[in-house]
Amino acid sequence: MSNIQSKFTELFLEFIDSYPYSGDGLRHIAAYDQQRQQGCRNFKGIIAAANAGEDVTDSILLQLLPYTDSPANQKRGGWIHIAPVLATDVRNKYEAAKWTKSEEWPDIAQAILNFVRCCNDDPNKLIDACNNFSNLPYSKGFQSGIISPILNALRPDNFILINKKSRIVINYFAQTSYTQQLIDYPDINNTGIQLIKNLAPEMRQPGRPALRDDDLFDMFSHWLVAVKKYHFNSINPSLLNEIMTDIKSDIEEQNLQPEYTLDQCSEETGIDEIELIRWVNNINRKGQVILQGPPGTGKTFIAQKLAEHFITGRDGFSEIIQFHPSYSYEDFIQGIRPRSKNGQLTYDLVPGRFLEFCKKAESYDDICILIIDEINRANLSNVFGELMYLLEYREEKINLAGSNESFKIPGNVRIIGTMNTADRSIALVDHALRRRFAFIKISPNYNILKRYDQDEEINFSIDQLIQVLQDINKMINDPNYEIGISFFMIWKIEDNLQDIWEMEIEPYLEEYFYNALDKIEEFRWNKVKIKLGLNTDENN
Repeated sequence: MSNIQSKFTELFLEFIDSYPYSGDGLRHIAAYDQQRQQGCRNFKGIIAAANAGEDVTDSILLQLLPYTDSPANQKRGGWIHIAPVLATDVRNKYEAAKWTKSEEWPDIAQAILNFVRCCNDDPNKLIDACNNFSNLPYSKGFQSGIISPILNALRPDNFILINKKSRIVINYFAQTSYTQQLIDYPDINNTGIQLIKNLAPEMRQPGRPALRDDDLFDMFSHWLVAVKKYHFNSINPSLLNEIMTDIKSDIEEQNLQPEYTLDQCSEETGIDEIELIRWVNNINRKGQVILQGPPGTGKTFIAQKLAEHFITGRDGFSEIIQFHPSYSYEDFIQGIRPRSKNGQLTYDLVPGRFLEFCKKAESYDDICILIIDEINRANLSNVFGELMYLLEYREEKINLAGSNESFKIPGNVRIIGTMNTADRSIALVDHALRRRFAFIKISPNYNILKRYDQDEEINFSIDQLIQVLQDINKMINDPNYEIGISFFMIWKIEDNLQDIWEMEIEPYLEEYFYNALDKIEEFRWNKVKIKLGLNTDENN
């Protein structure tokens, strides 16, 4: 064991000096407790719903299994994990691999829940639980890496994280040859726990982060395999071959997220790829753009998809904030705020959202996107302050108000704003600001509406709905106030169409034609439904 400890200590000291306090390392450290807490909340919520007789299939498959941190997985409610196995919905992946059939998922979900409940109730039943699950006809693909994260979240003292990286490192230092099969999980879990206990004294080095020993070992494993790309030698050839194969696939998986191409962006937004290339070039050239258009044209959605293109497959991130009339310089840049310290009231200079974003961006290598939704709803000259200068002169530094420290916008920061042209506060966007942004016009895209509903069974004509919208926009006769399509891009549109029309479209038209209400009579729901072929008793 002394040779193993010596090699481990050498590598661990290098790890402590280089990784934990880097940008990636700090995010890694924060993730452990956050993901455990979320996993526990997910499990408790699912148990409560299951006990109430609810169908929990979706919740189990999305909230008990570890997913990569991507906008798509966040949107579908997946459990984002530091050791992800799934880049997309598990059903899509496993059905494509021919491992499961769509009708089997309720049974699979129930088997997963039974497995987790069994191990959570009695950790000593892990061997039986793994054997029973492995004997199920649909167990293929469910290996240690996909099951261990939720057990670790619920009982971290009994179950360590077993993934490709930690399995490689455990096998190397323990001289074992465990596979990723679920049947091997009890043994590698016990071996890993014992190995960590044996190596714990070597991990108690100056400067180590305040983490559990098993979390620190997992973080070290990630660094050794995916960051340092350590060459595992002095090991039997068959295991070495397996390790190197795993390292290759693991590094490919770890290389951030799969690239979100402009072709994919074009498919989802309905915007021609050539046009998207122009937009991307202008975002990089100018540094900041505003997507402007009437309500319902999908400006925020498009901004998020552009951000996804910039950051996926790269070392970057995106955040979104929304401006409003009371948004201030102190909120966005920095300001003095009261704080209580030891019973005394002090007034400290506190960074705003943009300074915090820029500070975070400095620890990333690639482009970071800040989306400012409804950018024209704030008094921009007041909110931006010195930023007006820095937006134009990106290489310059300037002292901010109330501070002697100089500030510049990091070179990897891009800003995408969205502007509703029907908002009368657009008049507040003065020439000085317009000069600093590139403006991209977003108009209603009816082809998207056709594609969005092509797979949904509906009893009215989408083409007729589009024709009605075009007739309305022709009557409005102002591109800044046209009605967009996002009102109708919802699931089960037919069930909600009347409410959307009477509670959203008609009030908008009434406000626009407040002094000529007779113009909108032909676009009241009782007449529109006839044009759509919905003139039935059921549709009122």
